[in-house]
Amino acid sequence: MIKAIKKYTEVSMILFSIALLQISNLFQWDNNPIMGMDKIIADTIIIVLCCLLIKKMGIQSGAGFKMKGFFKGIVYGIPFLVIGVASIFVSNVGLNWEQLSFLGISHLVLFTINMLLVGANEEIWMRSLVLNSFISKYGAEKKSLWKAIIMSAIIFGLIHIPNLFFMEPMTVLVQVINAMSAGILFAVIFVKCRNIWAGIIIHAIVDWCSLLIGNCFVGGNTVLSMSMNGIQVVSIILAGSLPPIIFSIIYMRKIE
Repeated sequence: MIKAIKKYTEVSMILFSIALLQISNLFQWDNNPIMGMDKIIADTIIIVLCCLLIKKMGIQSGAGFKMKGFFKGIVYGIPFLVIGVASIFVSNVGLNWEQLSFLGISHLVLFTINMLLVGANEEIWMRSLVLNSFISKYGAEKKSLWKAIIMSAIIFGLIHIPNLFFMEPMTVLVQVINAMSAGILFAVIFVKCRNIWAGIIIHAIVDWCSLLIGNCFVGGNTVLSMSMNGIQVVSIILAGSLPPIIFSIIYMRKIE
């Protein structure tokens, strides 16, 4: 079976990603899954399954679990940190800040734990497993790396499609495209540093910033939780996609 996974890596990673999505959906029992203990259970199961497959495939040496490259990864991730802070305002366009009511410290703590696990879940899944599998198959030349980066980023974007079940189609479109762009930069950072912990921390901070208001405050309805017009969709896609792509190209220029 492992030989088949390595031979048909592209299909295998897509099918495995679909299976993980199904597992995640099994544990979303409440109307606000990002805040519940069920989300913690789902993320933990996904992390364990990804680590087991990484070990079975024999690609753990390139999975980035060592501390080497951590600080380098954080430095490369500074653009993401800036984007994350900016997203507090960009993702809350149309919000009446005066009407916000804080849900409490316990809610904030659970939300923060969830964001850390989402960061760990998606980085280990998409970078340590999916991207690492593609690199292992294609090789480490620049052209091959770009192929692996783009394919893993496409999968990363597409796993957001199930959000159609509880979000507006235009909102999901924005998420998918911006996630693909973010996936490119996350993948480039991983390629440059080969450290997954930096990606996890950066990913968690970006998600924490962009989702804080809507999940820890009452009255956090924004443009992203409502219907958007074409201008808003294009503007948010450009604002969210161009910076990661530009920095990815800059970072990859030094790879021969």
